Amino acid sequence: MDFCALALGPEPWPRLAEGSLTGTLRWNDGPELPVSVRIRGAHSRKFPKRSLQVTLRGARLPDEPPAGHTVRRIHLNADFVDPTLLRSALSYTLFPLLGVDAPRWRHVLLTVSGEPAGLYVALESVDRDFCRRRGWAPGPIFYAINRNANFGLISPFTGTLKEPLERGYQPVDGADPAPIREMLMELNLADDASVLRVAHRWFDLDRYLHWVIGAVFVGNRDGFVHNYALYLEPRERRFRIIPWDYDATWGIDIHGRPARLDRVPVTGWNKLSHRLFAHPEGRRRFRLAFLRALDGPLAPHSVLPLIERLAAQVEPWREQDPYLRQADFPQEVERLRRWAVDRRNLLLRELASL
Repeated sequence: MDFCALALGPEPWPRLAEGSLTGTLRWNDGPELPVSVRIRGAHSRKFPKRSLQVTLRGARLPDEPPAGHTVRRIHLNADFVDPTLLRSALSYTLFPLLGVDAPRWRHVLLTVSGEPAGLYVALESVDRDFCRRRGWAPGPIFYAINRNANFGLISPFTGTLKEPLERGYQPVDGADPAPIREMLMELNLADDASVLRVAHRWFDLDRYLHWVIGAVFVGNRDGFVHNYALYLEPRERRFRIIPWDYDATWGIDIHGRPARLDRVPVTGWNKLSHRLFAHPEGRRRFRLAFLRALDGPLAPHSVLPLIERLAAQVEPWREQDPYLRQADFPQEVERLRRWAVDRRNLLLRELASL
């Protein structure tokens, strides 16, 4: 277990509710580093255990978790709705096994101004440091922040053309949204015969399909129309898609309530997937890739040991979290195990008729 201490002065939580605070961060036995901290998340800020965004001021966090390299920003996610604190960690561990880049993570025991705050999931931020860690050339990054990021031209909120077309995407560090507009126009205006070719111009289709597979398997209802980031590789001008916010998954909704096993269909939903899977070749490629994943990284022989391994890491520390210790941890872990097996069986049946 890693340890993170934030020193933000007296009465930090009421002041954080009003805006960002400056202070220091100490990770494990490292030095105290100057930071700016704010509460993050639109829905999750309503919960008593809140998530934080930590930005280093001047100094960087050197070769430390969760990124494994010098970083300027990390996220400390409370994942309050998850009584195991395993769902995000499981998801971000599975995506790389599917060939999809995902944030690095660590479980961390957090104190804020000397007071225990509980167990958190520490994530690297999707930014230029994320790219550098992976040897990617610097390129524009966009966060999909609401359902307007549905890969379509029409807003689901108004039923009219999005104005501007990049609505729903938040540029990072002032990135020019022109490639987003160009991509959306080409994908949506391509005729049925050429949609695969156009999609391949803008995305590595194998990676895109496996991103859909991962989001479908873990049941991220919001994961297809927001809760992702786009990075544009500057030389090839193709987007990589990066998953984000995966706490309301693996059988629970955004309120922590049980979610139906069939809540997310086998194809997920967004305009790009709809167009790809309406094409016989796109549907064939997706079905074949999904079946292979369900017999490989998403099979019980892979997923169940992963659940057990991560649960064993959290279990000794959960009593130090005032919210986790209220749950029946063994029972909640067993729910995860059953859900993973039952979800796979359901998806196999749905794929048979795709």
